[in-house]
Amino acid sequence: MKTVYAFIQHQRNSLAVDFPLNIHDMPDHLGSIGIRLPASKVTVDNTENVSVRLTGLNEVGKAIVGKVAGSDSLEDINALCQAIERTCLYGYDDMAERLAASDAGCARELMAVVEQFTQAQQSQTMGECQC
Repeated sequence: MKTVYAFIQHQRNSLAVDFPLNIHDMPDHLGSIGIRLPASKVTVDNTENVSVRLTGLNEVGKAIVGKVAGSDSLEDINALCQAIERTCLYGYDDMAERLAASDAGCARELMAVVEQFTQAQQSQTMGECQC
């Protein structure tokens, strides 16, 4: 499920992408508007050359956008969205609540929330197993 919409401008060119996306496609997307930097070097902070606007596409996306830091890169945000997609196979409600309630202030801290959620889910599943 797509969670975050990014509108990226470079010079007079613009790009719209939804996260998560295949990270191998990112260089082509950025290159299409003249950005030759890797996604790990393109941050949410606007620079004189690149402008990034993020929008949450659902409750999870809104929680992410509300908590990312300007120093977070497009790669950080995409990796976070991918981790959430892998973790939330059956719905995003619990994840949205956890992200919104956390005191995270950047993508790395949000990723820690996702990892804790994943571990809790795995522990719960293992506890239910009657092998």
